[in-house]
Amino acid sequence: MKQTTIAASACLLLLVIALGSRAAGQAEQKQTIADLHFHWEAKSDLDRLIGENAAQGVKLGITAEGGANWGVNNDERLTAFLAKLDGKPVYRGLQVYSRGWSRQYSREVLAKLDYVAADALLFPDSGRTVALWDPKVTFADAEAFMERYTQYNLQVLSEPINIWSNPTYLPESLQPQYDRLWTPKRMAQLIEAAVKNGVAIEINSKYQIPSVTFLNLARKQGAKFAFGSNRHDDEPGNLDYCLKMSKELGLAPAEIYVPAGPKVAP
Repeated sequence: MKQTTIAASACLLLLVIALGSRAAGQAEQKQTIADLHFHWEAKSDLDRLIGENAAQGVKLGITAEGGANWGVNNDERLTAFLAKLDGKPVYRGLQVYSRGWSRQYSREVLAKLDYVAADALLFPDSGRTVALWDPKVTFADAEAFMERYTQYNLQVLSEPINIWSNPTYLPESLQPQYDRLWTPKRMAQLIEAAVKNGVAIEINSKYQIPSVTFLNLARKQGAKFAFGSNRHDDEPGNLDYCLKMSKELGLAPAEIYVPAGPKVAP
């Protein structure tokens, strides 16, 4: 009788452990991640988008575009953008495209944001501004371009931003040379600047950048990372590359950036 009781108790203990492990696994699977590069332009219903992503364990970071001579580029427009997100379970962000962008807003309005992101894709070159995502863009001297481009990215990283978006992006004409052009020296320069200035490096699912080589170097230097689909509301998108890289690198929660307000807030 005593042996039967002990056996029953052992079985019950094993069942409790198994159920606890299962519950922990389910909780881990349902852990919310953030897509901090999502552009909503009112072309799709926001509540539907929020619900669809929440069902997949994703919290959206609705990211306005501005900080230039177009888009959400002043207090009035930023305030109107933020008003549309009132009461919504989303992060509120701003992606800026020009240097010295913070002078276009008051600190009081910027303080209402959860994060500010920036990239180097509007590239100033010989008195003109080049949209590097244009498939027609070419540079006769790739090495000379990379030297100027690296320096411009360092300018971006020196500004009061939280996230470096589209990191290591190259024009379509140069993408086949990605591994050659992003030399260890160039990667190290940018990673050092990001870590020193407390800027999270975006893992961008749309362009599948940065490379795993870059990400491994960044992780070794203590960088933090953000996930971004780089999706607009009227087009498909996902975080597949972000999740793949996170798994491959074995990123811990502490290595993922969590929005906590812009650096230029009062």
